[in-house]
Amino acid sequence: MQVRWRLGESMRFVRHESGSPTPWAIVALWGLLAMLLTVAFAMVPMAGGDDWATFRGAAQRILTGAPLYGQRVTVSYYSNPPWVALILTPLAILPAKWGWAALNSLNLIALVFLTRRWNSGLIKLVLVLSSPATFYILLHGQIEPLVLTFLLLPKTWWPLAALTKPQIGLGMAFGVPRRKILGAVALAGGVLALSLLLFGNWPGALLSQPSPFVEGAHNLWLGLWPFQLPAGLILILLGIRRADERLLVSAGPFASPYATTSSLIGPWMAVLSFLKDWEAGLVWLAWWGATAYRMFGL
Repeated sequence: MQVRWRLGESMRFVRHESGSPTPWAIVALWGLLAMLLTVAFAMVPMAGGDDWATFRGAAQRILTGAPLYGQRVTVSYYSNPPWVALILTPLAILPAKWGWAALNSLNLIALVFLTRRWNSGLIKLVLVLSSPATFYILLHGQIEPLVLTFLLLPKTWWPLAALTKPQIGLGMAFGVPRRKILGAVALAGGVLALSLLLFGNWPGALLSQPSPFVEGAHNLWLGLWPFQLPAGLILILLGIRRADERLLVSAGPFASPYATTSSLIGPWMAVLSFLKDWEAGLVWLAWWGATAYRMFGL
């Protein structure tokens, strides 16, 4: 049985006479939730995630004018476009643990809105928030849910998701309607041109630096690429034919030579929207079982 939920159900005490929540109340309550989640994560007895340390270090380099590419930021190189580090600078000025906590709270709130976008129920929201992909995102301090929030913007913005993190947003670039393609190209081209003006030939610097993560054991496609590529292509073609953004979002990880468990958060939310609650729960159990098998060699 589907359990339906509404973002505004907890806000009945702040409504207009018409019965709808006031905008300021909605913003205030979500802001309060973000603060509470941030404090909760900050109290967790562990250091911030390793990926967050790299994002934070890159954002701090922007603040100091140091090069983003060609030098290790932590034990890793920074491997994302410069606008990711630029957007994260407000969190980078916080203490490392608090920045990680704030990032995680934003990721969880983004997942709530994204799950609601595809009309999934409360049970499926719980399955999203408790999935291996979400745990990976929170543990390491990744940004996949924030990249997927491009879905909440006009479709002319979607190619930017593909440029930001291809293993997450590549398929979204094919969701732009024909009548909006010129606008989308102009927007993406403008952002890219501005980034080149501010940061120089960063694509060349990015491509010339080592990329050991592709050969890392955490790469889901290690030893498999490019045999999963046809699956990505099928999802893109079906997504275009059916004008279904869920299929396009699912294509990203399969069309990339590199993907981690966190990269599957988009396909996971998309798959859940096609399943009944009990079916989704069964797949959730199977995923955790596979994760345990891979981690502990059971």
